[in-house]
Amino acid sequence: MQPRGEWPEIGPDHLDPPIPEAQGGWLRRRRPSLGARATAAPTLLFVLLGVALGPLGFNILTRTALSHLQGATWVALAVIGVFIGLGLAAVTAVSTRRTIASSATIALITIPTVAVGLYLLAAQSGIPLPGNTLAGSMLIGLCASVSAALQTTARSTAEVRHAARLADLDDVPLLVFGVAIVAALAGGSVWLRLVATAAAGGAIGLAGWLLFERADDSERGVFVTGAVLLLAGTGAFLGTSPLMSGCLAALVWVRAPGAADRITARDLRTLQHPLVALMLIIAGATVEWNPVVLWVTAYVVVLRLAAKLLASVVVARLARVSPALLATVLLQPGVMGIALGLNVAQMLGDDYLWILSAVTASAVVSEILGLFLPRIHEEPA
Repeated sequence: MQPRGEWPEIGPDHLDPPIPEAQGGWLRRRRPSLGARATAAPTLLFVLLGVALGPLGFNILTRTALSHLQGATWVALAVIGVFIGLGLAAVTAVSTRRTIASSATIALITIPTVAVGLYLLAAQSGIPLPGNTLAGSMLIGLCASVSAALQTTARSTAEVRHAARLADLDDVPLLVFGVAIVAALAGGSVWLRLVATAAAGGAIGLAGWLLFERADDSERGVFVTGAVLLLAGTGAFLGTSPLMSGCLAALVWVRAPGAADRITARDLRTLQHPLVALMLIIAGATVEWNPVVLWVTAYVVVLRLAAKLLASVVVARLARVSPALLATVLLQPGVMGIALGLNVAQMLGDDYLWILSAVTASAVVSEILGLFLPRIHEEPA
C-alpha cells in the first residue's frame, strides 16, 4: 500500500510524514498516548483529573453522571477502533515476516508472564479476585502487554523505526483475545455474537464506503458520524466491543478502492483526541481503591517490567534491534489497555471493576517509571 496522505491514526507508522521533534518543557517531551501528539499532556494528568472529578474527589462526576456517559464511552471506543484499524493496516503493509514474528513473540512472552504470574500470586497470597479469576488475570495480561506508540521523526534511525513498528503491532492480541474473553464472560452464544459483530462491522464499513465515495463534502461528515454511531451501538448491543466493529470497518475502508479511509480519518481527526481524553477521565473517575486493587497494581507493575525486559532480551536477536533500545520502547505503557478495561467494566459490571482500576493505576505507575528511561537516540541533523 502506497502512502496517500496523512494518517492520523493511533500512533505513528511507517507511512506517516516526518514530524519535527518536540522541544521545550516536560510535557512537550512526552511520547504520544493513543494518537495524542507529543505536545499533549500525558495519560497521568487525564487520569488524575478524572480521579479529582469523580466520587473519590470532588464528586462532580457522580456515579449517576458516569452511568449517563456510557453512550459517549461506546462512541469513544468505536472511534478508537477505527483508528486502530487504519494504523494496523498501514503497519502490516510495510512489516516483514520477521517483524510480525518478533511482535508475536513479545506478546507470547508478556501476556502469559503477567497473566499466570498474577493468577499464581493472587492464589498464593490469598487475595480474593472478584469474578472469574483466570479470565480476569488473562484480561490483565492482555492490557499490560500493550506498549505506547513511539513518535518517530525524520532523524530517527532505521533501528528506532523498526522498534516502533514492533510496538505498533501489539494491539492485535488485545483486540482479538480481549474482545473474545469479554464476550465469553458476558454469557450467551459467544461465537455467534463475535461473528455477528465482525459481520456488522464489515457491513457498516461497506455501506460507509458506498456513501462516502458518492457524497459531497457537506454530507460526508453526517455519514461518517452515522457510521461511527452504528459501530458503537452494534458492539454495545451484541455484548462484545465497539473496538472490534470499528477496527473491521476501518480495514474495509483501507482495502476498498477510493479514499474512504482518508475521508474517515480526516473527519474523525477532530474527535480523536477529545474522545481519548474523555475516556481517560472517565476511567480515572470510575476506578475504585481497595486492598485488592493496590496489591494487583503492584503485582502487575513488577510482572510487566520483568516480562518486557525478558522479551527484549529474547527478541532482540530475531528483530535485529539492540535489547536496550527495544526495552526502552516496550516499557512505555499504552493506554489501549485502559480502553479494554473500560469496556470490561461497562460490559460486565462491578464484579470486574477491579480490572479497570488495576489497569489504570498500573499504566499511571508505569508511565511515571518511564520518565526515568533514556531518550531514544536519533541520527544527527
